[in-house]
Amino acid sequence: MFEKYYLTVCSVGENSNLVECLRNLLEIKEITNENVEVILIINQEKINQTFDSRVHVYFEPLMGYSNVRNKAISVVPENTNLIFLDDDEIPNISWFEALVKANKKHKSDVIFGPVYPFEKASGNSYRSTSSQKYKNLVDEDTVYQAPTANMLIPSYLLNKNLVYFDPIFNKSGSEDTDLCFRLRNQGVKIRFAKDAIIYEKEKPQRFDKNYLDSRLQREIANYSLVIRRNSTPSKIFWRFSTLVIRIVFFGVFALLNSQYIVKRDAYFYSLAVLLSGKPREG
Repeated sequence: MFEKYYLTVCSVGENSNLVECLRNLLEIKEITNENVEVILIINQEKINQTFDSRVHVYFEPLMGYSNVRNKAISVVPENTNLIFLDDDEIPNISWFEALVKANKKHKSDVIFGPVYPFEKASGNSYRSTSSQKYKNLVDEDTVYQAPTANMLIPSYLLNKNLVYFDPIFNKSGSEDTDLCFRLRNQGVKIRFAKDAIIYEKEKPQRFDKNYLDSRLQREIANYSLVIRRNSTPSKIFWRFSTLVIRIVFFGVFALLNSQYIVKRDAYFYSLAVLLSGKPREG
């Protein structure tokens, strides 16, 4: 079967890198031998900006992470492959070809690649911190969770009448983690393609320590909600037990050194989310 790939950018339409991202995707469309279309999903009712006519533009007026990604799935035809990326990323042909190569080898698997900072900078950033997880992965590894910032969803999954990204995560993030857990529970493999590297141009706020601490706490907290929704009672109880231990452990050390306060609070918020079933936003 002749494969078709939809390169799909999710955006609020205000990122200064969006034009460069789309330009690079259109270059891929021109030079590749694959059948490619470029889609832009804007999470607004409308914006005063025009785009290249080769880009298929859609609007999703209901704000939220899940809403904009579900819109993308709804407009992509069945029997095609959807590749998600974000509007602050700079794609190139080698990135695309690595995803396609993995897709052709593992047609029934979700494929994802690493996201690295576009520029090396002094100090930590969100992307430089989160990209450390890729160091322990080898090509074709299967994992339990992966970011939609660089993900290929194979064609056969788009044929199913599913709610892919749950709206409960609209304001909190972690919608991709929840999706991955549900797919794994259905027997779908999520596979790493180490050469499908994409680079992200980070905004200055992502280097701010307060932002990094807040995002860490939010992600740890909402991981508990994913566990609660998608795991067995025994695993939920294990999560509860380990969180209590970590709160006590980091609480004691926080009395001696303030650097442990962030982790203590993160696990406290995580326990609160686990018990309430409501995501931590902000």
